[in-house]
Amino acid sequence: MELYSYQYYHASKIFQFNQPRLNGLVSIINAYHPKTVLDVGCGLGALVRELQKQNIQAYGVDSAIVLKSIWGKDVKNLSIAPADMLPFADQSFDIVFSSDFFEHIPEEEIESVRKEMIRVGKVVLARVAYEDKLTKKQALYHVTNKKKEWWEDKLQGVILV
Repeated sequence: MELYSYQYYHASKIFQFNQPRLNGLVSIINAYHPKTVLDVGCGLGALVRELQKQNIQAYGVDSAIVLKSIWGKDVKNLSIAPADMLPFADQSFDIVFSSDFFEHIPEEEIESVRKEMIRVGKVVLARVAYEDKLTKKQALYHVTNKKKEWWEDKLQGVILV
């Protein structure tokens, strides 16, 4: 069974569409006054939808193929792509953003994902979870669990928010 399955996304719907959480993320992004935003690891596309409501050209990418059947046709600009091979030209976006994403990436892939996000974005922002102790379920998905200082060192050129 695929790790990021329909069941995974169904279970994460409440988290991803939590309005106070989305409002906070939109506020962080809007502080930079972007016209274009790419959400890497966009999941269900909740942030992309919120940004589009504000007339921001928002795009989302995720590598989970199952999302194609979940997204539906009501949201534009969502696509399946690996985070280390984004299908966009250099400096395509004012902001490249990720939230609760990097901890899902194996440690050996983080550098290539970081470089790719920097390649397509003028400013790169990321929110990363720093867990002291993971539950068994969290550990299954959060394959890279490090302290804040580790992330600051590893994600040079990325603004941690």
